[in-house]
Amino acid sequence: MIRLGISNFIFIYTLFSVIIILIIWIIAGYRTTRKFLPKDLNYIWKCALCAHVYVDSMHEDISICPLCGSYNKRGAVK
Repeated sequence: MIRLGISNFIFIYTLFSVIIILIIWIIAGYRTTRKFLPKDLNYIWKCALCAHVYVDSMHEDISICPLCGSYNKRGAVK
């Protein structure tokens, strides 16, 4: 049988706890980034004034930037 001192036991317990929390954090982060990606790239807009990238599925030709409030035309910024 392997003998462990109290300091070794606390170290191993803390190490495995941190590893488990890190794995859960990575999995949760991966799931949330995949969930919010639009299925159609036509919804992605880039503001010509402030270069803010945002999603707007309501408008087809002209959209309003939520950050600065300027109007953006489709295809104005490449």
